[in-house]
Amino acid sequence: MQESESIYRFMNKETDIFENVPIMNILKKKFPAYVDQAVDAQRTGRKFAREVIAPRALETDRRCSEDPSYVDLEFYHKAMEAQIPTSIFPKKMGGLGWSTLAFGLWGEEAIAADIGLAALVTFNLFAFIGACVEFRPNVVLHIVKLIVEEERKGNPFFFGWSITEPSGGTDQEHPVAMAASRPSIEAKKVKDGYLLNGTKCFCTNGDLARLICVNAPVDRRRPLETQATFLVSTDTPGFAATRLEVKCGQKASHTAEINFTDVFVPEENLWAPPGEGLRHAQEILSATRGAVALIGLGLTRGVVERTVEYASQKKVRGHRLIDEGWVHYALAGLMTDILPLRTAIMNFLVAIDFMHVVRMLNNPITDIALKISPAKLINSDLVEQLSGLGPVASVVKSIKNKVVSAETVDNFLRHGSAVKPAASDLAMRAVSVCADIVGLEGLTRKHGIEKIFRDAKVTQIYEGPNQLHRLDVFEREVGYDYRRAV
Repeated sequence: MQESESIYRFMNKETDIFENVPIMNILKKKFPAYVDQAVDAQRTGRKFAREVIAPRALETDRRCSEDPSYVDLEFYHKAMEAQIPTSIFPKKMGGLGWSTLAFGLWGEEAIAADIGLAALVTFNLFAFIGACVEFRPNVVLHIVKLIVEEERKGNPFFFGWSITEPSGGTDQEHPVAMAASRPSIEAKKVKDGYLLNGTKCFCTNGDLARLICVNAPVDRRRPLETQATFLVSTDTPGFAATRLEVKCGQKASHTAEINFTDVFVPEENLWAPPGEGLRHAQEILSATRGAVALIGLGLTRGVVERTVEYASQKKVRGHRLIDEGWVHYALAGLMTDILPLRTAIMNFLVAIDFMHVVRMLNNPITDIALKISPAKLINSDLVEQLSGLGPVASVVKSIKNKVVSAETVDNFLRHGSAVKPAASDLAMRAVSVCADIVGLEGLTRKHGIEKIFRDAKVTQIYEGPNQLHRLDVFEREVGYDYRRAV
């Protein structure tokens, strides 16, 4: 065999979802357009990752190391040209009409190439997810219009979700922990709105965002009973990004501490009223924890792909590193974990499309409305205003609450809490195993393996630490009630 023919690759086909995610063969028969779109998104993602992300990943990481405030806007504009930041919006509203599965498959490819740049694009989806959770139609329309219009002008539109407190992040995601917490931030009711005062930390896009979804109680002594959710415009007087974090990994994605000093939030920007804030946050988390699992999966794939390529070319004692049996077993152990985990995560994404809030955009009523209505009418101020009228908003929210019941949210939290730690722990184990295989030479910067080592650790922490997820699974699987135990 010629040397040029013996460079091995892992998951390097143009598309592979039919062979690696068996359920797709069944879905293809019943929902051919749905699966075809996903296949096309994966193909697009692999091309974009190969041609746009991979060539700039290490240089962007270097520049962010020297200057944490650096933003690779050239990359973001390339993503906007491909309509990636707005890809999940319906076509008539300026997007590509991608499903969660399609976006997830694109995202997996982007993450395997570089999570920092992938996060710069994908984490903006919190804007859409946060709006969809309450599903006030005028709010959803406003958010979509705002992002689409700005990006058509060539202006990146960044969004953030601020949940973590300086005194604890986990406390904000579980009722028992929240009840015992003492948050720094507080919202005071005033005429026509609220005043926010306090500090939030580790906010993705905190220094870049134009809008931030903020969780805050109206009485910090009773956070569980009074937690609310607000949409804050960052140009409001009193808002400030006070510190940009200097991070070990995922440097292209900014993380900041943000401060609120008498920041006024109008009544209409109250997304979840006092007492409903935890529910709102958990409904977002019920969808996004599976997305963080996708990050762990992409990082694992990325480090294994690089290690296979390196070992295929590295000569040791007269033969290639990849020809050694211990390397086979080490890599095979990771691959046997990647394949079933990938299937579980893809199943989660499919379930989001058919059982979670995304169903509100993919149901007979919405489909008919989008088909018969001209794009100009859908995106008009008149429709936005009419959709905000009490009777309309009430009916839509009632439908949404039936589509996404409390039981549905609880079930998605359970499954999301299972796949997220599984994927992020696998990513950490994979970078350790691969570091052992490639040794010091393979860990030099140019191979990208040490970068994934730095990128992976935080996936065990953000979106709730893995310890919390395990307790969530235990609680839901056996019916244990931590509130009664405490």
